[in-house]
Amino acid sequence: MTGTQLAALIRRKTRTTTSTYTDANMLVDVNVAIEELAGQIQQVRPEIWNMPMLADLVADQREYGCASDMLNNIVSLELKFSSTADYVPATPLKKNLSDSALQESVIVGAYNNYTPFYFLRRKAVYILSGTIVEVTNGFKLVSNIFPATLADLSGVTDLSADPTTTSHGFPREFHLLLADRVSIMFKNMKSMKLDRDELTYDQRLEAKLEEFSIANLDLQETADMPGSASLSNHGFDL
Repeated sequence: MTGTQLAALIRRKTRTTTSTYTDANMLVDVNVAIEELAGQIQQVRPEIWNMPMLADLVADQREYGCASDMLNNIVSLELKFSSTADYVPATPLKKNLSDSALQESVIVGAYNNYTPFYFLRRKAVYILSGTIVEVTNGFKLVSNIFPATLADLSGVTDLSADPTTTSHGFPREFHLLLADRVSIMFKNMKSMKLDRDELTYDQRLEAKLEEFSIANLDLQETADMPGSASLSNHGFDL
């Protein structure tokens, strides 16, 4: 379902027009409903909004820039310090280190490539480890990125399509429920009677969530790290 089709369906269900239910007001309600449903979907599929990103490790480079939404929702960071090594998990530090503690000789003396650490500063991930050499796809970050909110209710692109390589679309399985949820919000505000589908919304949602809770293990998603010196399109299993 596209944004245009969603708006048309909601207006049919609410018996409204563009004057009685404006695009601006509907857009607010749709985005609220998307956030609400995304949270409920995540409860049955905790990994559903995970967005993996790959970037190359660059020799002697410890700081790797990332988008704010990635940094604010990190699930895991794994690093591979040579082309023949396995990925190892990096442990987050809750506070930044002083400049004196970030001298290369101090870092190499205090940390190693078996149990690396990292912290966030200046919209970037800062790696604390042994010496860093160039490794293709050596930086593997997974962030929890909710579906992108809609900018408008027009266009011909299906809502399930990922808007960018670092953001999710909204699952096709929940498009009708999304329309119902927005219609319920509008009708409750206007004290209007709900239709049959809306009256059974909670039960239908529960059934769909149960059905959706079984992940398709064949699916893989990858995204490139914005601003990385070298990126890869190769996926990996979550």
